[in-house]
Amino acid sequence: MREDPAAQPPDHVPRHVVLIPDGNGRWAERQGRPVAEGHLQGARAVEAFLRVCRDWGIAVATVWAFSTENWGRHEGEVVAIMRLVDIYLRKNRPRFRNERMRFRHLGRRDRIAARFPRLARLLVELEEETRAFDRYALNLALDYGGRDETLRAVAALAAEGCAPEDLTWERLSGRLDTAGQPDPDLIIRTSGEHRLSGILPLQSIYAELIFIPRLLPELDESDFREAFREFAARDRRFGLRPGPVPAGQARAGEDGRTPKGSRA
Repeated sequence: MREDPAAQPPDHVPRHVVLIPDGNGRWAERQGRPVAEGHLQGARAVEAFLRVCRDWGIAVATVWAFSTENWGRHEGEVVAIMRLVDIYLRKNRPRFRNERMRFRHLGRRDRIAARFPRLARLLVELEEETRAFDRYALNLALDYGGRDETLRAVAALAAEGCAPEDLTWERLSGRLDTAGQPDPDLIIRTSGEHRLSGILPLQSIYAELIFIPRLLPELDESDFREAFREFAARDRRFGLRPGPVPAGQARAGEDGRTPKGSRA
């Protein structure tokens, strides 16, 4: 059987992709179904996103499941989201081990522990079980907010006694939730919303942005493959001038290295 060319990855794929999954509630409303059903259908689209990331060799995938502001939603919806996360993680626990996928929780831990202790224990257990894995990484942003992450990182440095003159980006980034990982190359948001809402703000200064107009539950693998191809076609200059790179000089990002996935 001949392979489908559309299923083949382009020459350049992002190292780190962030998905802002949006539109579950609107999908449920349009379908005349409960919001919880919208989140269930959205979770299936997230699984399609993660399959493409795995099949195309993307090293780090981040999924924003619940923001610091989402606690203000109706109690029934909050419980439904946390229950769905718990079910998904338990179902995929063997897969994390079999595929040597490292799991990392991004965000606050105290409020989840207070409200959903069973889920909080599972998050810690998965991090410990997969800590040595390096084939792929899945970041789950749960009770995550960019400002909150920044404040937690600065507080940690202050507790260590870091003097202002000793503060560097390397030291600060080492206290962020994504410490040790490549910065995001691509951020995808679904449902036609054109904003980032505070996802990894310090890490994403050079991330490419793709906004998919359709609601999350309407998407499948082909939508995410198309987004990755669009990323591959973009010219990423990282603040430098377009044009030929002088002999012996690489086009670099802030870290002095030519980022994988750039068209330098």
